[in-house]
Amino acid sequence: MTAPAGDGAAPFDPTLCGVSGPLEAMTFEELLAALEHVTARLANGELGIEAAADLYEQAELLHAAAQERLAAVEARISRMQDRAKPPA
Repeated sequence: MTAPAGDGAAPFDPTLCGVSGPLEAMTFEELLAALEHVTARLANGELGIEAAADLYEQAELLHAAAQERLAAVEARISRMQDRAKPPA
């Protein structure tokens, strides 16, 4: 998942987020860990304004990907529950 071209957003940069792989390959748990890493870096107050803005942008990408993964799992569980219901 990268930002659409032309919207001014930077593409996902795993090196800023403490991960080694592409966003698309990350599990929900890896996304959360990367978000925690980014949050800790932002919270320590040692970054300049530009670096902090870059990290914040990366956090938005991670958050969006985590939300997508969570929504997909919720939909999957809902389908399983629907199939498990006895016929009326």
